[in-house]
Amino acid sequence: MARRLDHPHPARVDQTLVPLIGSRSFWPAVWQRPWNWAVGRRYELAALVLYAFVLVVRAPWVLVLGRFWAEEATGYLAYSWNHSVLEALSAPQYGYFNLVANVGALVAVHVPLESAPRFTTALGLLVQLTPAATILFASIPVLSTPLRKGSALLLLLVVPANPEVYLNTIQAQHLLCAAGGIILISEPGGCADRVGKWLVLGVAGLSGVACTFLAPLFWVQWWLERRRERLTQALILSACALLQFVFISRSIAQDQRHLRFDSTAMIGAAYAKFVATPLAPARPAQRHLAQLRQTVEETGALPGWVWVVTAAGFAAFLLVCWRSGSRAARLLAAAALWVGLLSFSGTHDQKLLAHMTHALRYYYAPQFFFFLALLVALAPGTSLPPVLKALSGLWLAVALLMGLVNFASGPLDWPLIFSGPPWVPQVEQWRNDPSKPLAIWPNGWRFYLPPKP
Repeated sequence: MARRLDHPHPARVDQTLVPLIGSRSFWPAVWQRPWNWAVGRRYELAALVLYAFVLVVRAPWVLVLGRFWAEEATGYLAYSWNHSVLEALSAPQYGYFNLVANVGALVAVHVPLESAPRFTTALGLLVQLTPAATILFASIPVLSTPLRKGSALLLLLVVPANPEVYLNTIQAQHLLCAAGGIILISEPGGCADRVGKWLVLGVAGLSGVACTFLAPLFWVQWWLERRRERLTQALILSACALLQFVFISRSIAQDQRHLRFDSTAMIGAAYAKFVATPLAPARPAQRHLAQLRQTVEETGALPGWVWVVTAAGFAAFLLVCWRSGSRAARLLAAAALWVGLLSFSGTHDQKLLAHMTHALRYYYAPQFFFFLALLVALAPGTSLPPVLKALSGLWLAVALLMGLVNFASGPLDWPLIFSGPPWVPQVEQWRNDPSKPLAIWPNGWRFYLPPKP
């Protein structure tokens, strides 16, 4: 009978060099955890890629060719061109500090000038993806289902103020303010979640004043929750608010900015930005608002029906948010009103009536908060009566439908925003003769750059 002989030195297998049983991954151990996270979040990552695709395909020439938008070139690029890295990175412009715009300009002056606007536009795309990523990856109980997250993403994409914040760095504060509002109603997560939120709030607070307006609401949330994570978030925004307050105070003292208020202009802006434009096609709405503004300029007063419609609309909105019993809906409603009011009162525009027909960017975050509050109020488990639930659903459905229509037709409705002079021929002309100005977007804007030694 055959007998197996034991080998004096049996073979040994180092288990650390063998893939896990049933695993198809041959990634090094350092990459295994990120890979597992990506696999587990594959649907969220796919949604973010789809969101980016829709943003870019709306006007692909903006990203492919690149553009400098207004003060991106006349203010930030021109300053970075003539100053050191540290000076360019730390300088406040237009009365406040904008870290994103400073970084974009700093990158632009250290790459070939022909390609520079592609880098600032790409940075603008990254910023515009930030609130979408916050919705997808943060834990938000009131947006717990794929349908609700998808609806929130759609609101983020199509709110009426979206054309003016499209793929540029100087409007980063409004996009990051939207991300800050999402963080306000989110739940604490793991270490990566905490650090990511700190980073978003820090960059948002250092890239303009809009997100710092949310600091009081973060303190309210901390008082209600008594969580250390919320306290840290409130402290980050408060520190940024203090820094921005110093710059704003200095600009007011130097007569660069003014704090103004006019009740007629405010009601006109509220009607325009929260009632008329969200519920109508863009071109008819703009014609209507232009006529209304002309009436105010001629008579000094708004028609009585505008006051009634605006008051009724906001009363219904506040009633829906309050009766829903949702803290998130109430916080978002407060954020919409508070950020909208402060943005109206402290803007750089000389005529407050311009807020009826222009100044879209200032209302991007308030509009998003407004309609997100309606969406949250409709969540299962709220105490909203059937009549108010039907009203909110209809209001939200019409706003989404009109938003989709206006988003698709944006390049046609807003040619000033989505078209402009090509950049490369401008640079070629400037290299031949540096005394000639460089034309940028929107049409009619020009600036000068001295030749570098």
